[in-house]
Amino acid sequence: MNERNLPVKIFHKRTVDEMLTEGGASKKPPKWVLHGEKLQERSQQLRSGLEAAKEKAVPKINKYKGIPTVLKAKIVDAAVAKSHRADMLSLFEERGENKAIGLSAEQELLIRVSTVEEYETISRKLTMCELNPRAISSLSTIELLEPIINIENVNTKDEKYVLKVTLVDYNNVSLNQKVDKEFKSLLDNKKGIYFDKTVRYSDRLMVHQVLMDNLELLRDFDDFTGIYSIESMPVLKVMEDSFFNETEFSPVHPLDGEIYPVVGVLDSGIARIKALEPWLVGNTTSYPEEYVNRAHGTFVAGIVGFGDSLEGGNYTDADGCNLYDALVIPDLRKEGCTEADLIGNIREAVEKNKDTIKIWNMSLGSNMEISNNDFSDFGTALDDIQDENNVWIIKSAGNCDNFARGQANGKITRGADSVRALTVGSIARLQASSDLAKPDHISPFSRVGPGPANIIKPEVMHYGGNCGIQNGKIISTGVNSFSLDGQIVGKCGTSFSTPRVTAIAAHLSNEVQEEFDPILLKALMLHSCRYPETVIAAMREKVTQYGFGVPLPIQDILYNNPHEITLILRDTLKKGEFMDILDFPYPECLIDDEGYYYGQLVVTLVNHPILEARQGAEYCQSNIDVRLGSYDEKVNRDMTKRTTRNPIGRNSDGSQNLLNFSSYSKKTIAHEGFNKTEKVLIQYGDKYYPNKKYAVDLGELTPKNRYKSLKAPKKWFLKVEGVYRSFIEKQAILKDEELSQPFCVVVTIRDPLMQQPVYTNVTQLLNQHSFVHSNIKLRHDIRVAVGR
Repeated sequence: MNERNLPVKIFHKRTVDEMLTEGGASKKPPKWVLHGEKLQERSQQLRSGLEAAKEKAVPKINKYKGIPTVLKAKIVDAAVAKSHRADMLSLFEERGENKAIGLSAEQELLIRVSTVEEYETISRKLTMCELNPRAISSLSTIELLEPIINIENVNTKDEKYVLKVTLVDYNNVSLNQKVDKEFKSLLDNKKGIYFDKTVRYSDRLMVHQVLMDNLELLRDFDDFTGIYSIESMPVLKVMEDSFFNETEFSPVHPLDGEIYPVVGVLDSGIARIKALEPWLVGNTTSYPEEYVNRAHGTFVAGIVGFGDSLEGGNYTDADGCNLYDALVIPDLRKEGCTEADLIGNIREAVEKNKDTIKIWNMSLGSNMEISNNDFSDFGTALDDIQDENNVWIIKSAGNCDNFARGQANGKITRGADSVRALTVGSIARLQASSDLAKPDHISPFSRVGPGPANIIKPEVMHYGGNCGIQNGKIISTGVNSFSLDGQIVGKCGTSFSTPRVTAIAAHLSNEVQEEFDPILLKALMLHSCRYPETVIAAMREKVTQYGFGVPLPIQDILYNNPHEITLILRDTLKKGEFMDILDFPYPECLIDDEGYYYGQLVVTLVNHPILEARQGAEYCQSNIDVRLGSYDEKVNRDMTKRTTRNPIGRNSDGSQNLLNFSSYSKKTIAHEGFNKTEKVLIQYGDKYYPNKKYAVDLGELTPKNRYKSLKAPKKWFLKVEGVYRSFIEKQAILKDEELSQPFCVVVTIRDPLMQQPVYTNVTQLLNQHSFVHSNIKLRHDIRVAVGR
């Protein structure tokens, strides 16, 4: 019996699995710490920079009373680690008060300095070389922060230049309010400069849209120290593509008594055509009718509702969605839409429906590429909207036309770097004679990762069309949906792969009868992802282009066959604690005739890291790691030792994390199909990735590691451990808050030979070791239950 009819299981940690973080032994000073003459030279270098900064800062301090200036102190590469941060920050403390306010994209500490006396205090500390060797050695330069100016290709509105002005976030609410008030007062007194609007990107990021008659007027802001950046306000573009083919479609109406998911469509509006009107359940509009063109939104909505039927296949198991029409972007040929406009419109639509609509499709955004190290304001705004309203946005990766010039795919666009959102790229389903992409390979136009700080973006892929060049023109092979008059036509773009994934997310949320939980839903979807069989590439290239792959249809996400089991651990990890589950239920039926454990393991971890804007590459302020492996025996630990806080542990000599790629042979191929479609083995190290996935075949272990790790009898463990950056740790101390991270770990254990009763065996072990567990609650739970 290989039918997938056994629900995935949720299990809970036991009290004995809760552990306290233990301190380590003191370490020797790192090798990069300077001594003697070199330390003196670095001290003098930093003092010279500080003196130059002070000279520029004094007039500003005198003119704008109470508004601090900001220093930027460049951290040397070797000292970037969190463990060195406290030393360097001590240089800038004033009477024990932490003065650090952020971290730039160039790894520069941002320090607020309010008075001339504070400059002199810092200078004195820099002269005390022998007392502060680590702090002085960790910095290469100190300079005054000047506003970041980027005004290339400034857009216009009503014949005026449109600028995006961001003020310094001093990490102090009352001080930020004072600076905001002072800035607006400054604008009131400047001729030719006009305040347009303020848009809340997040609680920590307020952006001012300012209009100017002449860009030379920027000089009027030269001495105002409260400005962080002035740049051209991005104007949004939606990529429209040519029609492909027409086909037949019989309109489907909602069935009486059936409960359908609701999807909010953040787009250009949905036309009231025959096929979609029965599914429309409400609308919000930000623009008058004369400035509206619903073509793009209608096409997107058609795929959300009927993507499988329109393509004549079963790719998602997700036909039939109620649609909420959130018209947030105008016809761009008639009316401009800035980044600030769009964010304001999205926030309004989501806040209005936050209690009833949890899944939102966003197939539009900026046409500007992300930074390598700095998360975009657009992306952080989307994160804030999702956190504040407990919703999940499915976001397109963006399109590019680099293929027309023979160039590689461009990087994802701003907004697609939202950490909370699920970002979607495109693969081709069909290949016409002029198309560049093979079926199931990345579409020529689809933008790729990685995201800022190398996080995995896009996370998933789906069918969005193909294209190529014919007679010097771009020719597309599109995916099917509806035109404004209700005809079925074809277009291509990541705009149209995204709604397929949105439909999966919506039906998954509708089917799972737990409280809405975007962490759980994301973990389930990423866990199901597979790489297309025909894609042959190095793992790093796969991850950069395809993320974790293509999500499976809903039936395959939620159900197992008898030869596998999927376990879900959904919890919150507090700072100072970790979980070490020492009785993890690896099935004993997966021991071969030679006495070795075997099997395939897929482990997915999704956590909601603490996010802090204006921390550059350290936007994700917390991280969780997962380890799964084997060990020989439990041991009683010596509680008389000062650093020992946990009475029971596992022997370190016989313990091995089987998610470590170094344990596996690069030559051994145990099961070819698994390697092509599912294998993910990435060395995440200490990187702050919010989503991690490992898929390993134990048959690929090196002979030495196989003997060491898999020779029965063995016990199995699952360890989940968190870490936090120094900035958020200091903030928590100041606010007397307890830090924690919600997370979800999903583990699938599978018999590659499809012979052993894995589902039953693991269920029995859960009972044997007193785990509280249950089948996930599903709306249509009519499957067969076994092993209870």
